[in-house]
Amino acid sequence: MIIKARSIFGRKVNMEEIKNDTLKNATAAELARAVAAILIEKKAVDVRVYELLEQSPITDYYVNVTGRSSTHVASLADELAYKTGLSGRDAARIEGKRGNSWILVDYGDVIVNVFDRESRDFYNLDRLMPENSEIDISEIVEQVNTKLDINNREV
Repeated sequence: MIIKARSIFGRKVNMEEIKNDTLKNATAAELARAVAAILIEKKAVDVRVYELLEQSPITDYYVNVTGRSSTHVASLADELAYKTGLSGRDAARIEGKRGNSWILVDYGDVIVNVFDRESRDFYNLDRLMPENSEIDISEIVEQVNTKLDINNREV
């Protein structure tokens, strides 16, 4: 079940802002939104954002996404590290680059798992997320679609 976005999560992501130092002092919620927007723009599949503020001592947000191939998985992780780095927020660590089937990008308060389909199905981390912790990101998808002019053309 997807719950409605919380008010702290309600600020729209301006992709142009990501190019500046906007993430340097961003809250975990703002970083999670920016991460989702970057990955959606790079054509990640099945993007899911989970808020675990009071349920996890490890992190505040998990973002789980799927790439279409091992090359796409690597490309998603690279693009994410590049764009967040440009905006002043470097990942604390990146794990799994060798295999390109599951790459973890750790920002401390936001952990991003980039999987290929087989690894995502096998590890099934989404089932471990607490009930009602998934954040509705439809508004982010809509923003990216508008920016890229997807589904906005008359036929």
